[in-house]
Amino acid sequence: MRLWFFFGVFLFISPLQAKTDVLFLNPGISQESFWGDVDSLFNKAAERFRLEVETLHADRDHFRMIRQAHEVALRSELPLYVVMVNEKQSGMRMLDVFYKKPVYIQFILNDISHFERQALLKDAHWQHYLLPPIVPDNRSIGFATAEALMKGVTEQNPQVVLVSGDESTPASVERTEGALAALQSMTEVITEQTVYGQWQETKAYQQAGVLLQRYPGLDAIWTANDHMAFGVIRAMKDIAAVPGRKIRIASINTSAEVLALRREGVINVLGGGHFLASGVALANIRRHMETGEYPRRQITLFRLLEPDTEFFTALEHRDWDSLLDIATAEHIALEH
Repeated sequence: MRLWFFFGVFLFISPLQAKTDVLFLNPGISQESFWGDVDSLFNKAAERFRLEVETLHADRDHFRMIRQAHEVALRSELPLYVVMVNEKQSGMRMLDVFYKKPVYIQFILNDISHFERQALLKDAHWQHYLLPPIVPDNRSIGFATAEALMKGVTEQNPQVVLVSGDESTPASVERTEGALAALQSMTEVITEQTVYGQWQETKAYQQAGVLLQRYPGLDAIWTANDHMAFGVIRAMKDIAAVPGRKIRIASINTSAEVLALRREGVINVLGGGHFLASGVALANIRRHMETGEYPRRQITLFRLLEPDTEFFTALEHRDWDSLLDIATAEHIALEH
């Protein structure tokens, strides 16, 4: 009886005592489409690669994320790895709190700058504990989505506006640079204005309402994420404009809602897949744990999303096993 009681207590407390292998400082909101996808693939990868993981959400408050990093660094039992995102240039401040602590740091999605990374790698601590980043090519998807958007416009000297995310986050800056480069390469295209919707539907809705009045002849709107595209669509409906017809729309992300709009043709061009970074990160971390070596290769994260392709169908069904298979198949193929 005593043995059974002891065993029962052991079963009850052991999960609480399990050491965290990987802690993820997620800058987003768990219910938010993109960051929810990142979480889902992260958890599926943790299950497949047998890793104990923990996720803390900052709810798009980068000051909160920095505080969370401080709190983690003060724990009596540190995680082996911390995955973080350089949201709103907060990466260096988060790195500072882990200096001289035996914690490997993995940046995904938004890395610190090349110059910051090169300076850190002169330090023996960071030579050992700062792992290579997993960052999608935001410029290329910005370019590809803008280029595809304008290919479907038949008007002469078409007018386009851009609704970007913010002016500091690397992903936002690079996507917008790519989109502008594509538009500037088309001499007939008139790029009227770039505004910053702060990744929010409500903000983009307000901005789009102004832009649609300011440019009544608008032919296309490029947006940096799905939430801002939703705001643009709402504003268009307010003036009885038909989204996807009168004005073509491009966006980036893979939420169920944006996939449905892409299938319906309300959104004409869609890019996505960068959420795969969280699954690739755990595959790399598992390899690093087992061998001490970190895979140094680039894989495709972003792609244009076309209905009825294997990737699009897996996204529609939220088939995380298949999506992880796609990411790791590319990962393995590049090793050979």
